[in-house]
Amino acid sequence: MPLKIWCAAVVMGVSLGTARAQGSADDFVGYWKTAQGDGIVQLKRCPLYKNAPPTALCGVIVWDAEVDNPQRNVSLDCNRKVFEASKFDGAAWTDGWAFDTRKRKFYTARLRMKGENLHLRAYVGSEINGETEVFTRVAQVPGGCEERQPEATSVKGVGR
Repeated sequence: MPLKIWCAAVVMGVSLGTARAQGSADDFVGYWKTAQGDGIVQLKRCPLYKNAPPTALCGVIVWDAEVDNPQRNVSLDCNRKVFEASKFDGAAWTDGWAFDTRKRKFYTARLRMKGENLHLRAYVGSEINGETEVFTRVAQVPGGCEERQPEATSVKGVGR
């Protein structure tokens, strides 16, 4: 193969590889289990949620480990909206917020894919001051949250 054609093929291959590495906004859609294994969040586009732009990405808890625990001493987080981001820049969802159900606090949030994992960076002020939670994709969601309503007191844009 002549050098000129080979160089063009390499440049084209590198460009395609970079585009694939960035991914698409819909690569984030699906079911994601927390690092602690105590919950599963469904990420999907937001048109069903009030106060969210239709192009945004929203996250809702679809399984809570405490759902079958009769001894639980906290309210369940089933169906609670815990994430929203309005912009996708080709590599991450930005301009978002996340609600930490353990601390009961809101944070600015950025969502990135790294390999097969989802990295949620939650912070106040600067990303440098934040913490990252790593989620893993799951194919199935255990039952239990279907009929339960979220606690209505703490989340921006609660509801469907």
